Amino acid sequence: MKRIYLLFLCSIIGGNLTAQLPSQSIQTKNKYASFEAPIKPVQLTQQKGVVIWQNDFSVGSDWVYDNTSSPYLDWTITTNADTIPVTTLSPAVFTSVNNGFAFINSDAQGQSGTQNANMTYTGSIDCSAYSNVSIVFEQSYRTYLDTRIIRVSNDGGTIWTDFIVTDGTEPTAQNSPNPDIYSINISSVAGGQANVKVQINYQGNWGWYWAIDDMKIIETDQYDLKLQTTSFGTDGAFGARLPYFQIPTAQIAPINFGGVIKNIGVQDINDAGFTAVVTGASGFYSGVGGPIVIPAATQDTIYCSTTFTPAATSSIYSVQVAATTVNSEPDVANNVLPNFQINVNPFIYARDNGQILGGISNSGEGYEVGHIFDIFSSATLYGIDAVINASSEPGAEIFVKLYSTDPATGDFIFVEESSSYVITQADLGQSVSLPLATPITLNANDSYLAVVGSYGDGGATNDLVAASSGASEPQTSFYFDYTDNTWYYTTSNVMVRMNFDPSLSVNTLAKENGLLVYPNPAQEVITIQLKEEIDATFTLMDSKGVEVRSNDLTGLFTTINTTGLSNGIYFLSINDGNSTSTTKIILNN
Repeated sequence: MKRIYLLFLCSIIGGNLTAQLPSQSIQTKNKYASFEAPIKPVQLTQQKGVVIWQNDFSVGSDWVYDNTSSPYLDWTITTNADTIPVTTLSPAVFTSVNNGFAFINSDAQGQSGTQNANMTYTGSIDCSAYSNVSIVFEQSYRTYLDTRIIRVSNDGGTIWTDFIVTDGTEPTAQNSPNPDIYSINISSVAGGQANVKVQINYQGNWGWYWAIDDMKIIETDQYDLKLQTTSFGTDGAFGARLPYFQIPTAQIAPINFGGVIKNIGVQDINDAGFTAVVTGASGFYSGVGGPIVIPAATQDTIYCSTTFTPAATSSIYSVQVAATTVNSEPDVANNVLPNFQINVNPFIYARDNGQILGGISNSGEGYEVGHIFDIFSSATLYGIDAVINASSEPGAEIFVKLYSTDPATGDFIFVEESSSYVITQADLGQSVSLPLATPITLNANDSYLAVVGSYGDGGATNDLVAASSGASEPQTSFYFDYTDNTWYYTTSNVMVRMNFDPSLSVNTLAKENGLLVYPNPAQEVITIQLKEEIDATFTLMDSKGVEVRSNDLTGLFTTINTTGLSNGIYFLSINDGNSTSTTKIILNN
């Protein structure tokens, strides 16, 4: 459910804030700024092929350990599925989790710790009868500038070849599936070799963790494509291809569809392709990309050769994507990803898919967070929507702001903001729409930053936790930290949206009716004053959103008797049947 609030009697907090850092030099926000919702365990699909060797980490002596970590930190083998330090990935759900899995925890070492730790299989693996082999294992991890490597040797461990799982350049604070089945074609080193050894290496500096289980070497399928991710979006003034899941009819522009495709088979695939099929009541599109050559054990991104431009009318489009080849693949389930939707509508511009998967905050300190939006046709912006994560604190005061972007320097230049609004219990997990103090005309072919923010409560509570929905493209979503007055970028897809709905204008209920509420703080009586009578009701709620007083407005002056109510924070809402205005009242009887 979406809730729209028209605000009154709230002073504008803050001033004209101008960022001084060019966007291309902005650093990522720290690892604890964002979190993800619990990840549903995935249905495991076992890799096909003859099993040459396997190890389920049930015998610790199968491995030897060495490290140059500071402080000292080795890999461990544990049976404690709850040891995962990220609650959204805990407990571990590997196939044989109960008899042990390999685990290393960089997060527990603290900010000054550095890790470079190996665990090496003690025996030799005979792959001499198989020229094409892959190493397959189950894993889980969370990224923060850390490196994960599988090393393979064919001479008993003198010379090692690195196969990179993560190299530290991935978007920060992103989770793997729970678990992820990972496959690496190691034929170039291990194929046809009789003295193969395997080593697992982790490198981090206050990173997160890596957990591995049920590792095996199998004979590799000759042909096997895997569609890793979908890449779609629209090219605009900001210079990045930005995906929009909700698009106002006035901002229609060509959409590019592509996919990141990996060849996990033995043979080079000479005709790798990508298809995207879009269906909706207002249009149909079938796009094809490729064919291109993807050598074995490599990946590439393929975009459709044509773009899709939706009709400028409200419609929901379903998008189906797939990797293709004419070669016979034993397993085609990994050639596709779930369908997703694009919603063309009158007013809302959104880069999130509407699914709350986590949140981003500043531990109760002040901050702002939001997205870049490209504008393709001039339009008037009336407000900004934000989804409030359920872990936010009722009583937190929030606001939204709009910045323009300087195309020469990348600076963010303050344009307008809303009055402050107080989060109620009913807002948790919902979208709130906050009107800008003045509607702003956005110029075609310009880019703007829309943010939600809070001045914080000094860390006393969670304060504002902005909901997020997966990952965002690096250097396109930004975070201003009030503790050091610095802009950062975040790869959390925060759920902040532009709202072009004229009915959101602040000049309706509050201004037209001259609403005044006093005194504040209040003692025993609260007065609501109008310049003319209106048909409306008031509701007074406590800090948990529980209704304590309600009635109709009577005449130009309505009084609320607060005798018997405890001192503290309350919320007064006035509703005229079309819109609601809410303000915070401090009661001090």
